[in-house]
Formats: sequence, C-alpha cells, structure tokens
Amino acid sequence: FMSTWYSLSIMLHLIAIALWLGGIVFFLVVSGPAVYELEPHIAIKTMNQGRIGLERISWAAIAILLLTGIINLVLSPQMAAAPLGESYIILLGAKLFLFGAMALHHSLQVFKYAPRIAALTAEIKPTTSEWPELLLTHWRRWFLLLKINAALGPIVVLLGLALVKG
Repeated sequence: FMSTWYSLSIMLHLIAIALWLGGIVFFLVVSGPAVYELEPHIAIKTMNQGRIGLERISWAAIAILLLTGIINLVLSPQMAAAPLGESYIILLGAKLFLFGAMALHHSLQVFKYAPRIAALTAEIKPTTSEWPELLLTHWRRWFLLLKINAALGPIVVLLGLALVKG
C-alpha cells in the first residue's frame, strides 16, 4: 500500500518539476525570442501575458513540489531497506537548498519585478515603436533570474534522482 502512494507521489513530483522547468525553458527558448518578430507594442503585451501564465504554472508546480516532497521525505525511509546514510542527508540538503534558491528567485520575479513590469506594460500605447528602456531594464533582471533557475533546475532533478537511486 505504501509503495503505491510513494510511486504516485514521485510521479506527481516529476510532473510538477517538468511543468516548472518546461515553462521556464519554453519562455526562454520560444516566447522570449519570438517577440522580436512582433511590433513593440504587441510584443510588450504578449511578453507580459506570457509572464502571467508562467507565474501561474510555476506557483502550482511549486505547491505540488512542496507537498509531494514532504510526502516523499516521510515515505522514503519507510521504503528503504537500509537506514538513510550521511550521503543521503547531504544530497537532500543540497537539493533543498537549490530548490529554496529557485523559489526565492521566482518570488523575486513575481513580487519585485513583475508589478513594475505590469505597470509599465499598462502604460504602453498602441503607437509605441520601441521598447522603453526602463521596462527593458526590469525585463532583463527578470530574465536573469529565469536563466539562473533554468540552470539550477536540472541540478535539482539530478540530485533528486540520486536520492531515489540511493
């Protein structure tokens, strides 16, 4: 019975990380570059809508990751044949630290940069022919945090795989 719950929890955990990292990669690889093909006033509003969508997906994924992570942490020792060793604790600590860093970066994107990006985007007129410099500055900082999370994400996944493999 516990094996079923543990397997389900791990599966949901993997789906959540795939949603979060997939959204990040999609924004970096597809959405970000694609707006250069649009007129600035359309591109600015499109980027802002994409940002809002990414935030929603990310918060849902983070919530699922926290919930399933706690479940996995509780069930993992019960599923292991041997007691958890020092290397497991070190890997878990590293994974939790990097996940915390990713959540902090996402929080900075959402609570520090997004309100200003949204306000500046709302001021854009249909006649805008270029990106305002102040808006670009906020987007650059927002994208820097996104790129850092894109780099940290695969490391967190690898640490998680190392934890499961023992």
